[in-house]
Amino acid sequence: MNGTAFYDAAAVAGGGWLATLCAVATAIAWGLPNSMVAQVATSRLLYAMARDRQLPAFLAKVSIRRNVPINATLLTGAVSLVLGLYMATRADGITLLSSLINFGAMVAFLVLHVSVVVHHLIRQRSSNWWAHLVMPGIGFAILAYVVINANIAAQRLGLAWLALGMVVLAGLYLTGRRPALSGLAPAQPQARHVERV
Repeated sequence: MNGTAFYDAAAVAGGGWLATLCAVATAIAWGLPNSMVAQVATSRLLYAMARDRQLPAFLAKVSIRRNVPINATLLTGAVSLVLGLYMATRADGITLLSSLINFGAMVAFLVLHVSVVVHHLIRQRSSNWWAHLVMPGIGFAILAYVVINANIAAQRLGLAWLALGMVVLAGLYLTGRRPALSGLAPAQPQARHVERV
């Protein structure tokens, strides 16, 4: 599937000016806002992982003036810029980039389905086989089919990225920094306080 089919159709219908106008309108209307949201979310994720000692500590630095994770934001922006410029030089850059993003999302959801089984059936010994084994198994099979039939270049890069993550995870375990999410401790019961006005 051609990732530029919409703009090609606009060029056929109205000429190059219409294709350019559609591309600029698309970039301004949702391309720029979506990329900003994605970069902000990614920088917060890097900050949280650094705060929990799963990534280098310099990513946990927060700007006092702006109250944002400054180093994580700058790193995310730099990687996005370099990757975007590189993909712009390739004939298949947009298609490859979108395939890579989709592949990464699919792999993440595969891992999510496995985590449901591990958490509920193995750790909590749930007896709800339908919700905690059958449904995640069906979802895993569908996603695995999509991943297997993804773009080959996206598969290679995505699997290399996944392997790097596994190496980092193994390193954390070996150094005694087992990943633990902060803020997930059981809530302590609070005494009820009624204030009279």
